[in-house]
Amino acid sequence: MKKLFGNIVADVGAVSFIYLVMGMVFASEAVRFNSMLVILLGVLIGVCSAVYQIRRFSLLTKTGIQLVGSLLSFLVIAYIGDWFPMKLGIIATSSLMFVLIFLFIWSMFYFAEKRELERINRKIK
Repeated sequence: MKKLFGNIVADVGAVSFIYLVMGMVFASEAVRFNSMLVILLGVLIGVCSAVYQIRRFSLLTKTGIQLVGSLLSFLVIAYIGDWFPMKLGIIATSSLMFVLIFLFIWSMFYFAEKRELERINRKIK
């Protein structure tokens, strides 16, 4: 079941990438622009994850830095792309949704890494 879920997540990512590429090649100017913004957002969030390479920060600090940087990147890109009205209630709701999705994905990575470390430690003993 875990493998199936992992495959589904990977396939959603692959299909999203195909959509973005096709959108940049064949779609209207607006779709091309938004496809480029989505890719830029992915790059910015990826850059934010580089904080995990800093050894002197705690995991909580690293996660906080990545979350804040990713959320700010999302809000700026959403503003540039006019993805939703920039009204306080909508910004708050979309920010909450972003944080919940971020924490869900972060938790999946955390527990996968934790299991892998436990497996390696069992092998060593």
